[in-house]
Amino acid sequence: MSEDLKDIQFAPIKDHKYAQWFQEVRYETKMLSEAERKEFISVMDEGIAEYSEGLSLMYETIENSRDKHDSYHEIDYVVASVTLFVLTTMIDCMVISKYYVCADNDYEKRFMRGKMKVILNEGFKKLYGFEKNTHKQSEWNRLLPYMSRFPEVINYQHQRLTNLLEKHAKSSSWWKDERDLETHLDTEKLYISRQEEIIDSEVMKGLMKLFDTLLAVNCFLWNLHSCLYNFLVDKYYRGELKEE
Repeated sequence: MSEDLKDIQFAPIKDHKYAQWFQEVRYETKMLSEAERKEFISVMDEGIAEYSEGLSLMYETIENSRDKHDSYHEIDYVVASVTLFVLTTMIDCMVISKYYVCADNDYEKRFMRGKMKVILNEGFKKLYGFEKNTHKQSEWNRLLPYMSRFPEVINYQHQRLTNLLEKHAKSSSWWKDERDLETHLDTEKLYISRQEEIIDSEVMKGLMKLFDTLLAVNCFLWNLHSCLYNFLVDKYYRGELKEE
């Protein structure tokens, strides 16, 4: 065990080009072929399995840090908690898009499209918010009090990403009307809303707007995890962290 610990390496802090995940993607207006549907479902299954592996790790971190009130564990708790939200919402996006593509009849497809828009609206509102009140309660805002504890390179990335998220928040209504109809079940208006023509590429475009945003935030969060890991490695090499 001691020999293994001597080989511990510091984790790299990656310089992600966050803007790439905030560009508007243009899709050819089309419906998916049967072969494309099968390929899409396969990709979603792989993604769901991959990202699901991180859920238990984040929850274990949350439980480990929940009642420890030193500076390190307070930060570790918040970063893990925000990461759990991001991973869960990414997986939910993949699951609902999979079942949208799997839908065999017209009503199922329209139903799944409507529920997808609920996730799109609620997901971004919880992630960053749309105005002062929702932003104050957002997951992104939970990180702000701790940014001064991280190195300059992380704070620079945080500011870049905040600017991109702010522009995204103002880019559209994020399907608020559809979310309200789907949630409050105003059936007459809901019926009209669901009659909108179904175009698979347009539905996927909406989904990717949120998923790519979450992906960018997830990459930033893993840089935070790397900083926390490196903090412990440094303490170990300085003899301040003992083996158990």
